[in-house]
Amino acid sequence: MNLRSRLQRWRDVWRLLRREITPYVRGRLAEVLLLVMFGALMNGLAPLALKWLIDGLTGPGDVPLSAGILIGLYVLSQWLARSGAEVRALRYARAERRILRTLSERMFAHVLQLPLRYHLSRQTGAVSQTIENALEGMRMILHHLVFTVLPVGAELTVAAVVLARTGQPVFLLMFSVAAACYVLLFGRSAARIAGSAREAAAARVAAGAVMTDGLLNYEAVKSFGAEGLTAGKAARALTRSEQAWLAFHRRYTANGLAVAGVFALVLVATLAFALHSVRAGQMTVGGFVLVNTYMLQMVRPAEMLGFAVQGLSHGSALLDKALALFAERPEPATGVQLDGTARGTLEFERVTLLYGPGRAALDEVSFTLPAGATLGIVGQSGSGKSSIVRLLLRLLEPDAGQIRLDGIPLADIAPQALRAAIAVVPQDVVLFDDSIEYNIAVGWPQATHQDIERAVQVAQLQEFIRRLPGGYGTVIGERGVRLSGGERQRIAIARAVLRRPLIYVFDEATAALDSRTEQAILLSLRALSRSATTLLIAHRLASVAHAERIFVLHAGRVVESGPHEALLRAEGQYAALWRAQQMGEAAA
Repeated sequence: MNLRSRLQRWRDVWRLLRREITPYVRGRLAEVLLLVMFGALMNGLAPLALKWLIDGLTGPGDVPLSAGILIGLYVLSQWLARSGAEVRALRYARAERRILRTLSERMFAHVLQLPLRYHLSRQTGAVSQTIENALEGMRMILHHLVFTVLPVGAELTVAAVVLARTGQPVFLLMFSVAAACYVLLFGRSAARIAGSAREAAAARVAAGAVMTDGLLNYEAVKSFGAEGLTAGKAARALTRSEQAWLAFHRRYTANGLAVAGVFALVLVATLAFALHSVRAGQMTVGGFVLVNTYMLQMVRPAEMLGFAVQGLSHGSALLDKALALFAERPEPATGVQLDGTARGTLEFERVTLLYGPGRAALDEVSFTLPAGATLGIVGQSGSGKSSIVRLLLRLLEPDAGQIRLDGIPLADIAPQALRAAIAVVPQDVVLFDDSIEYNIAVGWPQATHQDIERAVQVAQLQEFIRRLPGGYGTVIGERGVRLSGGERQRIAIARAVLRRPLIYVFDEATAALDSRTEQAILLSLRALSRSATTLLIAHRLASVAHAERIFVLHAGRVVESGPHEALLRAEGQYAALWRAQQMGEAAA
């Protein structure tokens, strides 16, 4: 990474940090800064009191105060410096926790606002690990700035002023030479360490993604006895992460050894010259102690400052993927708002959707669904049925063609307003690890309990909920693992009914239900269809037989269309599939 790229990255890091510094955080950091300056002053003046004390004990000298007072001042300065550091840690903790909390909130909200195409190309574990790395990187940067850069800078300033005022220019020159050597060493190693940190962070993200993927698909892992295979895949990813981190620590250690060598050489030179000055009568014993204390107090902080530079580089490397995440453009938040005059007329005009080069999920699909009408869409798996749902919700944008709602292009409608007008019952129901009531009301949080109960009756869930010990408050587990497939699907139906939408979309809504429950719910769905535009997507043709019009999709194209009876008379794919299903049900 060249100098220009490094500067740009630090500008991005600074903008990210500045965005999180709220007035509350600014106030806490101001308190921390005052405590840093106070501690630096105490640490800087304590050796001066010690010098006067030793000079007074070892011989005649210009000692301004008595030995008891000097001892008291020395101890008091040390106590105040350490007490200030403890209070500083508490005030800093308030600022750090607030920054990390707001950064977590903003990153999570940003990820939720990203379009579906982003999530389809990313692993859940990689995204969560990116957030974790960002928090660790921000924590490192804040910690080094507050506990190393600020206090060390203040202490070095106080010590340099005291050395200059006490007539020790030679030692000040020695310190300057040592500082120059540190700058060269740390400047040379910072870029290499940052590169290793980026590689290690990337390996960590990859390992987190592999393990999360295995946990999310634990049922398939258990079903196929693939525990060893999955654990082996995770072990290989963790091994790569371990090797990357070891490479990072090797470079860090090599630089630390070089720094220790410079420190030893500077300390030897300082003590040797100070000893010669004492023997020549040019310096008192107290002056020797003062110089030695200040050189330790200056060289060690300079060393810490160098390590802080490395830590800041490491922290910025951990933030790399978070910066890239924030660079991803979220869905538009503005657009046309739908009002009470919306009717629900839906038009697809030569819509094409590509999932990759040469992979057309939909190929110039066109149809018009009048307001209040019901359209059935059938076809084999992979024919493009679910892609229509994603396009309708603007989870994906068409590569060609246009979709309109009441004559307004969907691209002009605000996504949140559009989705508020549509209720989807998907084939794969997504549920949260929360209560049944929460999962039903997630589509309309302001709904009353009476509203939820009415939706539950439509979905034929009332008896099931009544049998549960916790009733509506029963927690259903992550992704609804404590429910059967049919129970999960009925919760999704209740969730959709509760929204009272402009358009209903039932995507294999009764696929996981038994025949008796399916017939009861189909009657309820038909009643709902009379008051809203309805899109029925199904593999089971009996679910769409009542629709005014039915489309048959094949390889992303509409190959047949018409009412149920007309399609049967046409003796095409629909009729063949109908007969096959009827024979299968009769045999069953």
